[in-house]
Amino acid sequence: MHQVRPPWDAHSVERSVRASADRLGTDYLDIVLLHSPPRAVLAGQGGHYDVLEDLKARGLIRAYGASVDWSADIDTVLEVSASQVLEVRMSALFQETWPGVDRAREQGVGTIIKVPLESGWLSGKYSADTVFSGVRSRWSGDDVALRAGLVDDFRSLLPEGVSVPHGALRFLLAHDGVSTVIPGARTLELLLDSIAAAGEDLPVATVAAIRDFATARLGAPYLAW
Repeated sequence: MHQVRPPWDAHSVERSVRASADRLGTDYLDIVLLHSPPRAVLAGQGGHYDVLEDLKARGLIRAYGASVDWSADIDTVLEVSASQVLEVRMSALFQETWPGVDRAREQGVGTIIKVPLESGWLSGKYSADTVFSGVRSRWSGDDVALRAGLVDDFRSLLPEGVSVPHGALRFLLAHDGVSTVIPGARTLELLLDSIAAAGEDLPVATVAAIRDFATARLGAPYLAW
């Protein structure tokens, strides 16, 4: 999967794709995504989708689409392009895009879920006492307390013996529109654990309860990054 990032010049897309293919030692890329593009680009005003469609027609890529964060963005991509795949932010603690993913599925568009463990909160390694540095220091004390409470509530909804990360991944995989998820494993052990999560399904009643709880606890506005 190749992510096209700034600068947002449609003429640079083919160069970026070819450079990535060369590094990989292949003649084509399976998926190319516009990663969180400006709204004008997302809405098709820069000609990027035309370039991607041409690359697909010439066999340089197999599928293309965009990486987005909101249901409205999903609808925009579906309306203005012939995209075949989307990368979408969604987790048990951020479900705003659930209906958008459903609409994508109805149009035959596959969905890759990004940030499925909610920036680490659903990995089971953070608590209200965790002190953050780097980019995660953006969370205030109130933010940390809110997220820790949501994780506790989420944990209480899971069947006995199901870990928080397994429950979080199985919840997303229960959506018919979800093709795969990107857990972001840093070690082989974490990768194997994430793969194991897909080995079983959550009970239907548990999925329904998780769907309800985030709305009841949060509503809008939704959790920011």
